[in-house]
Parts: sequence; structure tokens; C-alpha cells
Amino acid sequence: MPGHAGSATSVEDPISQFLGDLAGPGHLATFEGDSATVRFDVLDGKSVESWHVSMAGGDVAVTHGSRPADAVVRIERRYLEAIVTGRLNAQAALLRGLFTCEGSMVALITFQRCLPGPPGSAGRVAPITSEAVMAQRGRHE
Repeated sequence: MPGHAGSATSVEDPISQFLGDLAGPGHLATFEGDSATVRFDVLDGKSVESWHVSMAGGDVAVTHGSRPADAVVRIERRYLEAIVTGRLNAQAALLRGLFTCEGSMVALITFQRCLPGPPGSAGRVAPITSEAVMAQRGRHE
């Protein structure tokens, strides 16, 4: 699929691997009904590598480049590697000041739904709908 990361990813680079795998299918049910863009400015010493993730109605595209986005995350490579491998929770990292986010926090939270769980977990958790929450609540009242 042109215009996204994917086929040339390296196992040694967990960020490229994760983003390539994310864009690989082109459509993810996790993002159906949502639309957001997130740019990651990955700091590695004096260099900055930018990744742009677009989620629109379930369609996902990942490209390199410093394009405008709803949310712009500035993060050191080691922290993003830990996040995309499940060794660091993104919300905890933000609260600890390990990265900054300018723009829409909703866009960042939308993206976070595709992140893996911690090592040893069963993987990504399917998002829960408000209808499911209300149904569970109704059974317990």
C-alpha cells in the first residue's frame, strides 16, 4: 500500500515495526467511527524522526513526515519504543512528563487504543462501547 510504513520494517526498530503493523491491514475496526491524526516527533540525540498516523472511520495510514496533525507528540525514542512494546503505559508516561502532547488529547487517547498491553498480557483489549457499559450497569442495579 503506497504512502505508509510497512514492508521495509526492521525487527531492531520496534517503532517502525509497530507502525508498519498498524498500517498493514489498512482498516482497523478499533478506529471505526473515529477520525484523528497524530504526529510523533521522535527525538534521538540531535535528530528528529516524524511519523504521521491518520485514523479515519477505521482506515489507518502511517507516513513519515512533519505534516500538521490534531495532536503532536514529542518523545524520546527510548520512551516510544517502551510504549509500543507494552513496557510503558502511555498515560502514565504523559503524567510523568516523559513526553509532551500539543493539540487534541482526544486524538492521543484514540490512538492509545491500539497500543499493546504489558508483556505477558493477552494483547490489545477491544474497546468497550457506552451501550455495553450501560447494559452491565443495568444488570447490577
